[in-house]
Amino acid sequence: MILYTVSATKAAFKYKSWRVIRDSFVYFPIWWKYQQRKNEPLKNDRPWITFSAEKFLQKILRKDMTVFEYGAGSSTLYFSRRVAQVFSIEHDKEWFDYLKHEIEKQMITNVVCRLIEPETVDEKHENTYFSDSPPYKGKSFEAYVKSIDAFPDQHFDIVVVDGRARTSCIAHARNKVKPGGYLMVDNADRKSYFKGNDFLFDEKEWKAFDFVGAVPYQFDFTKTLIVRKM
Repeated sequence: MILYTVSATKAAFKYKSWRVIRDSFVYFPIWWKYQQRKNEPLKNDRPWITFSAEKFLQKILRKDMTVFEYGAGSSTLYFSRRVAQVFSIEHDKEWFDYLKHEIEKQMITNVVCRLIEPETVDEKHENTYFSDSPPYKGKSFEAYVKSIDAFPDQHFDIVVVDGRARTSCIAHARNKVKPGGYLMVDNADRKSYFKGNDFLFDEKEWKAFDFVGAVPYQFDFTKTLIVRKM
């Protein structure tokens, strides 16, 4: 409880919003519930985003929607039960195999999940498809990021960016979202994701919804950004 309160207070000062403190009390019971569980996200019907963002999703999701995800996992199963079609891209083979087994076990038929691993390249190779994560130094996620380019523009109701090379993923997702559709970026407190992606904050093109707060299984608060295409 103490660490949770400290995280809420820090987030409130960081984002200059006392709504964070209010929401921390609202979502504490469900956060505490997840603290009592094993960290097994595929066994719980909830995406690994802030609780307030998931509440927003509950309001907008419809059975006729099509979703694209950079980063597969618990959200893949969550969306599969609430929309018509889910296309997910994953870079980690071990996690991909685990998720694929779960999809088959649950006999889910409206998910297309692809494994696209990064390629080793010369670090001097100039492109924007690198990940900031140290384990992926010298790895390019170009094929991973560009996978969405195979679809027509304005094809998806929701595009989720919660995987690798997120700055590039956001840029490639821009034209793939339908008017009235949504682009969701998790861990949006990391400013590097928005370098060169200023279009997201153009109020004539997008309407932004910020969700700062707790997430399942951890003490640190984070931010999920959901923007609606005008």
